Amino acid sequence: MIKTIIKFGLITGVAIAVVRMLEFSYFSNQISIKLYMTVVGVGFLSLGVYLGLKHRKQKVLVTYKEISDSQGPLPAPREDILTERELEVLRHISQGHSNQEIADRLFVSLNTIKTHVNNIYSKLGVKRRTQALSRAKQLHLL
Repeated sequence: MIKTIIKFGLITGVAIAVVRMLEFSYFSNQISIKLYMTVVGVGFLSLGVYLGLKHRKQKVLVTYKEISDSQGPLPAPREDILTERELEVLRHISQGHSNQEIADRLFVSLNTIKTHVNNIYSKLGVKRRTQALSRAKQLHLL
């Protein structure tokens, strides 16, 4: 933790020093405003990209299908592999409703339904509605 604080302090100090030097050069008419703004913009953009990539957390999602493919046949997954809401969405899918119809019936946004559908696909290890329904029947979820 201390290393991180020191590193950010040094980066901030160097950035401030560079901006001050550029500011002095600009006010003494050695560089134009366009060059000054470009250098400052590129500097902060670079810093933002660096920090964003350095401190981004990657989420690793392993599906049931990937585990069973790598380790051979596994026992059927627990019934709680899907949340109650995902099961409700899956039931609507099995009735042939579109995403918009499901959203209207459940009083949620279309994007929420799309998220639920993607979570269902991910958890069941499928890519299409028909595959999801087939897999859900195999697992006795429907």
